[in-house]
Amino acid sequence: MKIINLLLCTSMCLSLPAFATDFSAIEKIVNETKAAAKLPSGTSIAVVKDNKVIYRGNFGYADIATKQPATSDTSYYIASITKPYFALSMLLKEHQGQISESTNMATLFPNMSFSTFDASKVTIKHLLGHTMGIDNSPLATATAHTGLHDEPTRNKLVSVSYPNEKAPLNTFQYSNVGYNILSVWSDNVHQKSWQQILEQRVLAPLKTTRSSTTFSAIKDKGWPLPNYYSILNGTNNPVYLQKNDSTMHAAGGMISSTNDIANFIKIQLNQGKLDGQQIFPAKVIAKSQQAIATSGFSYQNYKREQYAWGWHIGPYLGETLYHHFGGYAGMHSHLSFMPEKGIGIVILNNDDLLASRLTNVVAHAIYATLLEDEAELTKANNKAIKLKKDAAKLPIMIEQHEEELAARQWQLSQPKQSYVGTYHHPHFGNIVVTLTKDKQFYLEFGQLRSVATAHKFLDGMRVRFLPNRAQVVRIIVDSNKIQSLKYDGEVFKRVR
Repeated sequence: MKIINLLLCTSMCLSLPAFATDFSAIEKIVNETKAAAKLPSGTSIAVVKDNKVIYRGNFGYADIATKQPATSDTSYYIASITKPYFALSMLLKEHQGQISESTNMATLFPNMSFSTFDASKVTIKHLLGHTMGIDNSPLATATAHTGLHDEPTRNKLVSVSYPNEKAPLNTFQYSNVGYNILSVWSDNVHQKSWQQILEQRVLAPLKTTRSSTTFSAIKDKGWPLPNYYSILNGTNNPVYLQKNDSTMHAAGGMISSTNDIANFIKIQLNQGKLDGQQIFPAKVIAKSQQAIATSGFSYQNYKREQYAWGWHIGPYLGETLYHHFGGYAGMHSHLSFMPEKGIGIVILNNDDLLASRLTNVVAHAIYATLLEDEAELTKANNKAIKLKKDAAKLPIMIEQHEEELAARQWQLSQPKQSYVGTYHHPHFGNIVVTLTKDKQFYLEFGQLRSVATAHKFLDGMRVRFLPNRAQVVRIIVDSNKIQSLKYDGEVFKRVR
């Protein structure tokens, strides 16, 4: 898709003066890029240096329709930035002698029989380091997307984990699965959920005021929560897919603010101290930053050579950078720090693809400024200029692309009504296909839903369950009878 490719290979904004002594150039980047794209969604930034927040910046709206401004207290969904928080909660358990990094899955789940792999070899260290050699798409899909799970279901799904042929044991492959599995164990053995444990052991000591692992817990607190937007969804329309309690999981199940995450950066830079007080054992924080896996890949302009307990590690602008980002429909988050320089950044957004590029160039510019690196400031300047131009083109390109999709002709071997029905998978659940009043296919998969558009394949449908990701659903027809539906490599048999 031309639009996606444009977003994935460029960054946005304006010109930067060399060695800026303040952040006015950064503010210009954010404001003018949002104006160029005509997407006034929210962006909140905090910069930490020497145990102090030296800059707070807030731009755009948490809710565009009501013009609710984004602030340093806005509670954004932070997605995978949850991982270092959850990993820390597990390391605190180890510090208290409740578990060990070498505790294996056979011990964690003594009543389960794992017939396809040796559970005695898969340890907590493997699970949190993405080197466990197993996979579990049904568990990851249920907890992050469809919400089709409860405690018995989660245990059943853990039991059907299977070997990862592409990444065997001790081979790094990033996923949510290890964190999901460990959270199921935590729920099994404690009277409190993993969410309650994380909030009590990590969030409370951090003195957070706008952070939570559930939405239900904050309904009575009156926190203003943002809406979530995507440049692919129009400039002012929230994406339909909103997180709730059933899709808040251990690998991506927190909301937080830049004020709160700034405290998390502080304890990373100060051996567990916050405002001079030792709130976490120094050796636990030190261990959380120890590399436990070799990863060896890159994301955007970030080299990821190693993985610690919830942290990617790699060289960035000549320094060692610890970082984790988060992405989901309508949001993008950035958390990073340079321990040797005592500096760190958090950037939170309530839009996705555009924000990802904006965050990349803004973080680049901030670090280059703090490090007084003229060459990198020039690179950030060049990316900013290009992306501002590209951002201005996006609304028209998106409109043209949508018109092209709408003009496609259906390639169906059967009458439309024949495809209506319920399609079942024993681990993923049901996908339900109906027809709207204007005869469009409408698909529901737990909390996911999409109006389908025509695809070039015979009996194929193009769906967008996740607002920024197009996928193909193929209906399997045999002897003029519809047998099943194939989605994301999985076969759902028609049951009615």
